Amino acid sequence: MQQIPSTPSNSPFSTGLPALYVVAFLSGISLGLFNPFISTLMAQHQVSDVWIGANSTVYFLFIALGTPLVAKILRHIGLRRTMMLGFALMGLSAPLFPLTEQLPLWFVIRAVMGIACCLYLISGQTALNYFCNDSNRAIVNGLDALSFSLGFGIGPVIGSVFYEVSPKITFSLGSILVLSGIAVVWFGLPEKFVNFQSPRIGMLKQLTLPLQGAFAYGFSVATLVSLYPLYLLQQNYGVEQIGYTFGVFIVGGLVATIPVTHLADRFGKLKVLLGSVWIIVLSVLGLSFIDNFIATQVFAFIAGASMSPVFPLSLALIGAKLSGDKLPSGTALFTATYSAGCTAGPILSSVVMAIFGQRYIFSLMLMLFVLFMLELMKKHKKMIRASVQ
Repeated sequence: MQQIPSTPSNSPFSTGLPALYVVAFLSGISLGLFNPFISTLMAQHQVSDVWIGANSTVYFLFIALGTPLVAKILRHIGLRRTMMLGFALMGLSAPLFPLTEQLPLWFVIRAVMGIACCLYLISGQTALNYFCNDSNRAIVNGLDALSFSLGFGIGPVIGSVFYEVSPKITFSLGSILVLSGIAVVWFGLPEKFVNFQSPRIGMLKQLTLPLQGAFAYGFSVATLVSLYPLYLLQQNYGVEQIGYTFGVFIVGGLVATIPVTHLADRFGKLKVLLGSVWIIVLSVLGLSFIDNFIATQVFAFIAGASMSPVFPLSLALIGAKLSGDKLPSGTALFTATYSAGCTAGPILSSVVMAIFGQRYIFSLMLMLFVLFMLELMKKHKKMIRASVQ
């Protein structure tokens, strides 16, 4: 077990951080591998779209509901054991999914998976802000987000290779990869017990900006993944073209996350986040109103490049604003807010599409980012005034 160095390093690869990047990669694989193939498995058993959607909602709902519990577990057993508990719970519960055809059991398993994800997600994000410092916080969160995105992209590729042979093999392989996270945490992450302080109204006010960013990001990504393919089909796009569009969106995020978060450490998180949100609004407007295929790819790339840094920059603001004893509660609130956005996005956006038409798929997303942008501008102006005085 490693010891925490007495003086913090400015390197984004100092003690503990590489292990957390691997944890984020494995978290991404679990989400990217299990989630789409759970939906596929249920569809192959003639389960209706409504129940498939409800099953997915239960997963994100239990991530949100489990956050207060996880914050308290962190206080009692520390970051490493909480993370390992999450990986063990996910690795043991997910392979049970293809072993049954009972719908109620599928909901129980998905709820347990949500709690498991909550355990290693919150403890990982809390540890990230403990093991970095203000001079490298944005780039560290950016590398973590990049690792997660790589895992999320690779997960479906790995799963699809084995799913045709047997769904059980896919789920078992995913389980082995997730369980390997226990060894990564045990050997690569120093022990760290956290001081816990219950969330209060003052903390909510203090974290208004990062929580807004978390909700808007979760809402938008879930809407894009769930509903944008349907919108493109309505616009007479082929399946191959839809896949290409999503590929361009993901590549945009992979390419931009590290440079943007590096700029945030140099020029200020608030300023760079404001610039990113401006670009998001413009690119989403382009996706909504321009039908040309090439233009759609350009706007998809820009949207991915500007949207992906919102999560790590918002999380970095949590670490910058809170003292160590408040970090677990702040991170729990952040994860719960992000999960609430993921849960609300597809449902509310689909209602808007049903009432006003397909063209309004991104209207709620735009409203959220415009409100977020206005709050960022207000905060930025206050900072400028304070620096002048």
